[in-house]
Amino acid sequence: MLDTIAPRPADLEWRLPPPPLTDLADDIRALAAANHNENWIRSLSVNGATARRFVGYFASLFDAGTGLLPLAERELIAVVVSATNGCGLCEIHHTNALADALGDAEKARRIALDPHLAPLSPREHALVEFAIKVTKAPKSVSTADLDELRAAGLSDPEILEALETSSWFNHTNRIFISLGVRPDEAYFTR
Repeated sequence: MLDTIAPRPADLEWRLPPPPLTDLADDIRALAAANHNENWIRSLSVNGATARRFVGYFASLFDAGTGLLPLAERELIAVVVSATNGCGLCEIHHTNALADALGDAEKARRIALDPHLAPLSPREHALVEFAIKVTKAPKSVSTADLDELRAAGLSDPEILEALETSSWFNHTNRIFISLGVRPDEAYFTR
């Protein structure tokens, strides 16, 4: 399998080259700075409106003080969806965030590697299975799947938030995979 992975040419770093920071609108330059000028925000700066929408939605979905699901469960979903889709950028970024939310870097890395081999609670397991199903076969999601989440202790509003988080990461993964956005080196130093 490894012989099928070709080295990535350096000229593919920016499939849609972002404008220089000095050419960005003040609010987009501030968004980029607030996000450490990381590759993902730089890639979205090609279109200021896209960057604004993305950051706003992300902030509303992943603010630790909001949401019905605990932040660790939202990060769990982000990691599982991103790993399933093969979005290395989102997978490593959210594995680090999951490690922080759990206070357990090893468990977070095990989940990213293969959630079926990680020590999950019944609730976490139900969320993982649901997120994978939403990612791979959304038309197959049934009332029985929602009943499994209820049996694991999730309320209907929490189930909708799990679906929203799973769906949003499928959307996000497709943007960053299509743009070929590389994870920043800082993601690997943790």
